[in-house]
Amino acid sequence: MRQLGRRAGIELDYGVQTNWQPVDSQRLMLWARQFGKQERYMSALAHLHFEHRESASHKATLLKAAEACGLDAAAAEDFLKSDELRDAVWRSYGDTIHEKGIHAIPYFVFNSPLTDGGPFRSGTGRPVIVNGSGDQQMFLEIFERLLRDVDKKGCL
Repeated sequence: MRQLGRRAGIELDYGVQTNWQPVDSQRLMLWARQFGKQERYMSALAHLHFEHRESASHKATLLKAAEACGLDAAAAEDFLKSDELRDAVWRSYGDTIHEKGIHAIPYFVFNSPLTDGGPFRSGTGRPVIVNGSGDQQMFLEIFERLLRDVDKKGCL
């Protein structure tokens, strides 16, 4: 995974602490959506979490990601102090399992520049979905396919 990440310009670091249900990070993603910045927020959060060991479960990291994607950090902090969207996140966990046919954990959806659709958003192309665990060879093939798609699209 690290080698493939490096080829894509990402230094993955899995030594970061996290909470198995990062509700606040999900709440803030939903909040960012109203400003059209949910993708940028999640990208900034993933960058901080996987490359800089700044946990996606920690409020300081969430606020840093919010600011990095152009959201008002003070407004984001006020939002996190509230309970707004908390019920929506918890409800979405249960709804998603049923609506998307998830029957095993983990559940992976891999999109590339050529496949921006899938069970969680409308779009074109079909993503690669892994419902349950998979072996190293399977993930290697998936990442190689994604890298080919990125190369075809000229994103690297």
